[in-house]
Parts: sequence; structure tokens; C-alpha cells
Amino acid sequence: MFDKIKMPQGFRMNAAKDLSNRNVGARLQGQASRLPAWLVVSLCAGTFLIMNLLTPMFGDDYAYSFIWDGAHDGNFQNNVGRLERLKSLDDIIQSQWAHYLTWGGRTVAHIFVQFFCLTGKLFFDFMNSLIYAALALLIYSTATGKLDVTNFGGGRLLWIFFAMWWCIPEFFQTSLWMTGACNYLWMGAVQLAFLLPFSLTYWRKNFWTNESIGMILLMAILGLAAGWSNESGGAMIIFLTFLALIYFRSQGRLEQWMIVGFAMALVGYALMILAPGNVHRFQIDSDLTEETLFSAQMFIDNFENGLREIIFSDVPLFLPIIAYFMRGRKTPETSRFILAFAAAAVLLPCLLMFAPEFPARAAFTSPIFSLIASVVALEQTRIHLPSKIFSAALILWLATTIYAVGVDWSVHSQMAARYEYVDEHKFDPLIVVAPIDLPDIEHYIYWKWTLDEYARFYGDLTPYRHDFNNRNITYAQYYGLNEIILDEAAWKKLPQFTLY
Repeated sequence: MFDKIKMPQGFRMNAAKDLSNRNVGARLQGQASRLPAWLVVSLCAGTFLIMNLLTPMFGDDYAYSFIWDGAHDGNFQNNVGRLERLKSLDDIIQSQWAHYLTWGGRTVAHIFVQFFCLTGKLFFDFMNSLIYAALALLIYSTATGKLDVTNFGGGRLLWIFFAMWWCIPEFFQTSLWMTGACNYLWMGAVQLAFLLPFSLTYWRKNFWTNESIGMILLMAILGLAAGWSNESGGAMIIFLTFLALIYFRSQGRLEQWMIVGFAMALVGYALMILAPGNVHRFQIDSDLTEETLFSAQMFIDNFENGLREIIFSDVPLFLPIIAYFMRGRKTPETSRFILAFAAAAVLLPCLLMFAPEFPARAAFTSPIFSLIASVVALEQTRIHLPSKIFSAALILWLATTIYAVGVDWSVHSQMAARYEYVDEHKFDPLIVVAPIDLPDIEHYIYWKWTLDEYARFYGDLTPYRHDFNNRNITYAQYYGLNEIILDEAAWKKLPQFTLY
């Protein structure tokens, strides 16, 4: 009977169109899930490499290209004297010893920074792209307990790269800028490399049960480096490892390499936190600011500068976690793992609210921990996004990536013109150059994937000849110039002049 009922023509067309849209979305998601892992990694890391190649040396990169002048409060102070360029690994050791005593304890990160200052930006660009890909693979392995890359799911890796693109705080400052990447992206990879054996042992009960001296030595080195990485991430690594030790002990599975790794992480963290340079730098910074520690203004600034961005970064990653606890295939092991990493993700920015300063980049590992928990949750919920949402997200990702590369190309071209102009006037007593011009969108909305107003204001050359000019001095010494400044009239026309 029903086959004789004739539906209105418009209804049939709308129904067919709706079905077609659903089919397109389903096909897109199905194809994404079947993508080879190597293809996803190659495309995402390749795009990241292009952005690295277009990103110039910037700000602190020039200061760290010289042996650290500990006798005169380091390379970041105003009116720094004549500095000596790094020429060997011995210079890096000498520099980092002085840095440890007079500026800060992030020795592991800054060894990488100065090593790439010595070897060159091009070498860093390729190595940084490998670390970016390695971080994504480490996130996948930590969350799933899988090590064989040939068995990695392309769809899940696509989600990881997508989340890293949207959720990593201050993407330019933490992932593309050479000094920032060594402090955060590279240290994030070191931290997850240390956590990986604990995770694999959690998911695979027979992993590393037959201990060897090599395994114990490896965990000692990884533990020392992870603890000595950066303050916030190192603290959360110790927190997660401590939880792991409690769990494995309760299960009668505590191994010697776990204890050694945890102990060395504590040693590394102590060496970083107790560095004499931290005290010396705090005294210098205190002289430059009138803000009172633990004042209402400090908490307001920390919220606006750091916590607000981290909240927006973490919220999308917590949606799969919420879905898991609402309707996922819950098991005690899975729930325990998710809660541990989610707790670390929440605890980290909460602790940073009590720090004298809370730039968003300091909470780099918070969304990384959230992402690990979300991948585990997705494995247990099998969530399929509505076709329109999936398609829109993919288009938006491609659009922002293309735009970011375009901005990078514009900055690269302006910097190339600056280098050419500087080279032509190398022997002038004073060189005046134009500031970097950014597209209008950079002026009026928050944009973290490329050089932004904040980074330009605090990292580029200045128009000052006597105040706040250490950047000018290190830049001039790096290229063998007498003196260089920005065009003050052009600089004052920039939105950054009124914003900051």
C-alpha cells in the first residue's frame, strides 16, 4: 500500500539532499579513519616544516647565539657590552654554567637552544618538524599503549594533529619560535618520552618485566631530563609518576626502573628549581615591577594572560572525556588512566595562578595531558561527529593553515628585505629599518599560529637607542653592525604601540 503513496516533489528532493549530505559526511569520516598513519604524519609535519622554514630567527634567538655574560647580568639586560659568539660545544657548556648561576635553571632546554644557535636555523627547522611529529606519536602511544607505527590509526592521528593545532597555547611562541620551541615543544616530547614506559606497562602487563642495566640507565637519563625540563611540566610529570608508583605497588608490579626514573626526575626538578640564577633573576625582575606578589592584580593578570586561554584550549578536549563517563564502555583501568591525566591537566594551570607571572605558554603540557585523556576516551566511545560539523571543522582547519602559511610568507619576505637592506648598509653608523607589518586580522583578533602583535612588540627590534635596547645590541653584534633601530614614526603607527 505504502509504495503507492506519492510524496510531494519538494519533500523527495529535500530528503534526497539530506541523505546525500549525510552520505558525504559519512564518507569523509570513513576515509579519514582509513587514512594511512604515515600519510597523516607526513602531511601535518610537512606543513609544519614549511611554517618553520618561513619563521625567522627572532628575539631571544639572537641573545642565546652568544656566550652567556653572567658577569654583567646576562644577555637580556639593557646596554649589554661586547658579547662573544658561540663557536663550539665547549662554549655552550661555559655559557650554560654562567646561565645557571645568574639567570635560570632550565639548562636542558637552553642547551638545545644554544646548540641550534650554533648549528643554524635550517638544521633546527627540520629537527623541530621531526619533534612535532614525534610528540603526536608519543601522545598516541601513551594513550593507547601501541608502539608499532604501522598499526596506528590515521583517523585518530588526524584528531591529535587537529587538537595540537587548535589547543596548544601560543602556537608560534611554543612551537615555531626557536627559543620557545626548545623550552616547550621539545621539553613536552622529553616529558612524554619519560612517561611512555609507565604507560606501556599500564596497558601491557608484560612490558619491561625483565630489567636490564640499559633500561635502568635509560630511565635515569630520561627522568633527569624530564624533571629538569621546565617548571610546570616537570612538576606534573612527577605528580603522574608518583600516581603510577602507587598503582604499580598496589598491583605488585613495581619495578626498579620505575623507582630510579622517579628519583632522577626529582633530582632534575630540584636542580632546576634550586638554580642560583632563579634567585638572581627574581631580584632583577622585582626591581622592574611594582606589582605585589599574591595581590588581586596578580591573579587578574594571571587569569587574563594565561588561564583564560588554557580554559578555551582544554574545554574541547574534555568533551570526549565527558562523553566517555556518560555513555562510554567504562572499565576501571581506562577510567583511572583518564582521570589521572585529566587531573594533571587541571592542576597545572591552577598552580600557575599562584606564580608571579602566568603566560599561557607556561601551561603548554596542560592541553597535551587533556589530549591524551581524550584519545583514550574516544577509543572507548566511538564518537562519530555529525557530517556538517566534521566537514566544517576540516574546512576551517585547512583555511586557518593556509592563512597562517600566507602570513608566514609575508613575514619571511619582509625579513628578507630587511636582511638585504642591512647588508647594503652594513658599515653605516646607524641603520634604521621598518617594523614588521602584519595583516589586519592580526591587529584585531587573537591569532596564535604566526608572529603576532605581542611577540612582535616584545621580540623585534625597538626604536630606542638607550633604553630597552638589548635586542638591538644583540642583533647588531650578530650581523656585525654598528647600531640598528626601528623607524620610530612607523613603529608608533602600529596597533601594538597603543595595545601594549
